[in-house]
Amino acid sequence: MLAPMLPTLTLTRQNARRLFLQCQGLTQSTAFGRGKGAVLRAIQQLGYVQIDTISVVDRAHHHVLATRIGNYTPTMLHVLQAKDRQVFEYWSHAAAYLPMDDYRYYRPMMEGFGQRRSFDKALTSQIMDRIRLDGPLQSRDFEHANDRKGNGWWDWKPAKQALEHLFLSGELMISERAGFQKVYDLAERVLPAHVATQAPDAAEWARFSLLKNLGAVGIGNLADLTYARSTVRRFVSTDFVPDYAAALQALLHSNTIQQVEVEGVTCYALPHVLATLQQPGAIRLNRRRVQFLSPFDNLVINRKRMLSLFGLDYQLECYVPAPKRQYGYFCLPMLWGDVLLGRLDCKAERKTRTLQVRYLQLEPGQRVSAALIAALALGLRQFADQQQCDDIKLEQLSPATLRAALQPLLENPPG
Repeated sequence: MLAPMLPTLTLTRQNARRLFLQCQGLTQSTAFGRGKGAVLRAIQQLGYVQIDTISVVDRAHHHVLATRIGNYTPTMLHVLQAKDRQVFEYWSHAAAYLPMDDYRYYRPMMEGFGQRRSFDKALTSQIMDRIRLDGPLQSRDFEHANDRKGNGWWDWKPAKQALEHLFLSGELMISERAGFQKVYDLAERVLPAHVATQAPDAAEWARFSLLKNLGAVGIGNLADLTYARSTVRRFVSTDFVPDYAAALQALLHSNTIQQVEVEGVTCYALPHVLATLQQPGAIRLNRRRVQFLSPFDNLVINRKRMLSLFGLDYQLECYVPAPKRQYGYFCLPMLWGDVLLGRLDCKAERKTRTLQVRYLQLEPGQRVSAALIAALALGLRQFADQQQCDDIKLEQLSPATLRAALQPLLENPPG
């Protein structure tokens, strides 16, 4: 006989925000610890860390991890992928670093992609043979037919497309990144022997996806927990149909999750996560400094959820035509405690080692206090350090009165 379902709890939006921040590792700078182990724990907890090429400041994956791990360096992530084989690259809702222990749950996408998409079999076979013989290679190793040495039969563009096809089909994996360029190798040479490779069925996938996402966001409705399901549909075979609603009900009836009402919205949470609300001091908000989040940060990537929980209507404007931008090309949401209080459009000018603050804007109604100014100054100095910038140049600020209070603290920080 099944145990009675856990009772439905009622939470405020503020409590939901704080659980979200806690699960995201953003309530304190040492939530995941320090060093390479902390990087792995962060990726395991978050479920994925998105990879992006834009380098106005740090690339997204480095930015996300540096926000959560005080002594983070890119070398830590490289070692986890290239040497320790504890993370791998594949497609989540976008290109991402993923925990190697979750590999089998991406097999339906790999197999489905291989079934649904076809490619020149002769070319893919030749590429596989060459990598098998020569070892890990980059796309530039296949650089184009009739090269000056006279030994190139490769046409670079189709070869590059074939490499990506083999990668998305699971036959190749990214063994490491060399200067951000992918290095491809046979999957069997990258996968550790202990890693399970059997693909889950649709029911297993639905359960895994719900629990993984719930562990990362703390509390969410069904739309939050299935945010990236369109990606799965694009990749998997047509007969692979996860029933998330049925999986959710099964998790409720087994008391693996608990139903929660957040200001009229039906949500779900893990019981042990909810229990932290009953523990005094378990959630300690970081009000010492303002944190500047990547536009691809796990906290903000679901724009509807961010608006609902934090009240910030955010859009990354680098894809918006310049005349239509309101806040700037690469605008970073600013987090202070449990409030998203504004946006920062900036650029790391690496030649001059200057963090160029193009536009820093607080949300309308945000009260400017001495505590906020101090936290903003400390956050800017630490963020500049992360970008290897020695100086901070303030351009446009809103409200304009911020400059007079902020500039002295940037030039002469407290001892």
